[in-house]
Amino acid sequence: MLAQSQRKQPVLERGRFSILLAVTLTGATFFRFVELPTFSWNVRRILGSPLGFTLGGNWLLPFMMIGLVASGTFSLLRAHPYPEDRERALGFSLIAPALGALLTSLLLIRAVTWPIWLGSLVLGGVLTGGLVHLTCRVVSLQQQGYAGARTLLNLAGYLLGFVLFGIALKTPERALVTGPIIMSLSGLLSLDLLSASGVGTRSVLLFSGIIALLEGELVWVLGYWPISAWTAAVLLTLGLYVGIGVSYQHLLGKLTRRILIEFATLSLIVFILTLALKP
Repeated sequence: MLAQSQRKQPVLERGRFSILLAVTLTGATFFRFVELPTFSWNVRRILGSPLGFTLGGNWLLPFMMIGLVASGTFSLLRAHPYPEDRERALGFSLIAPALGALLTSLLLIRAVTWPIWLGSLVLGGVLTGGLVHLTCRVVSLQQQGYAGARTLLNLAGYLLGFVLFGIALKTPERALVTGPIIMSLSGLLSLDLLSASGVGTRSVLLFSGIIALLEGELVWVLGYWPISAWTAAVLLTLGLYVGIGVSYQHLLGKLTRRILIEFATLSLIVFILTLALKP
């Protein structure tokens, strides 16, 4: 009976995984064909800038996709046969797939032609599915292939941060708007990556909040520098990498002078290359 249960478990996981992707992509397709009503709300000028927001199908799509992917991933993780020594709390494991769904929705919103939209849908499905798969692979420290999956998931987190930073900075908004967006994204990415250290939740929340605050302040500084949005995104990603890397080593009690010198050297090299290439 036990052997039969173990054989059935991967089949059940693949079935739920397929349902998750099918429902999410079908919902995204629905928003392409159905035009929902739009609600606009304007406020007075704040610091010389008119602020407001428009709520319509383009904004409902990210919420819908994030909700579907997060709930589906949570269902997969709850049903996963991991031992008691799981890597972290399940809530932290939902961040990477949710951000992947957010990026997919933003790509779909910005697609102006059918070929681009279809390509974005396929790419988003591969991205979201890959993130969900990797998240399930790192549920337990004893899972086979844990180290490789964790490395890929960490790399995907920084790439997600870079692309989302660039999209946020390319929007025609001032730092009063983009600053909180960058802070929120940096905080979520920090929570995702630092929670893998296995330390207490309070320490993870504290260091993630500090990193998010520093990234938000960096946005204000970069706003006065005549550089492109993608150059600023590279520098913000570099700041995120250094902040998370140093914090991670500190939380593990392994932070030494040599490690600080390595991070400082790497940061200086990337900073000089970024200014020289100016992407």
